[in-house]
Amino acid sequence: MTALSASKVRKFIRQWRRRYPLPYAWVGNAANRQCRKSEEKWLAQFDGTAQLRRRQIVALIDWRFAHDASRREKALRGVTGPRESGHAKRCIKKALAASGENAALRFLVENEGGIPGWGAAMSSAVLAACRPEVYLVADHRALRSLDALGLYTPRHTDEFTSVDWWPYLRICRRLAHSCGVSLREVGQALRAAADDAPKLPKDL
Repeated sequence: MTALSASKVRKFIRQWRRRYPLPYAWVGNAANRQCRKSEEKWLAQFDGTAQLRRRQIVALIDWRFAHDASRREKALRGVTGPRESGHAKRCIKKALAASGENAALRFLVENEGGIPGWGAAMSSAVLAACRPEVYLVADHRALRSLDALGLYTPRHTDEFTSVDWWPYLRICRRLAHSCGVSLREVGQALRAAADDAPKLPKDL
């Protein structure tokens, strides 16, 4: 990135991060700031952990799909009983110990033998909560913003697939590095900006 483009990116991140998690006209920056502060404090309990208990997994499912009951119920299938919970905890332990980004995701997603009902969205939430300096939440809204900015063109803008995982991580890490912000802040800005994606400037 050039110095000019980095400046534009920093402006974009600052502007849109202030509007996370509720990017609505009737929600002020102060309210969003308090929500972010509360979320950050809550997420701190997971940072650096090597394994999760069932109640912690359920808590992360509730957080990730707080506004999507059907996806929440689907994700909860993976921890319904002792057998399922045991499998989920083993998958998470392996994922958190994995040395590669793609391997970490594969340990968790259902179609790779991971946790039933889990795709990239839920799997990445666990990785991002426990390893925030390495991962961020996979979200189709963030993909929509990246597409609008001309930084990445996903196959589908209404769904985040495992194919998007590595390009998404690579681009977001580059943005975080160039702006001097955290991966979490980059993800927050991209998700908040999604509804205004058609208005976003190309090629920051």
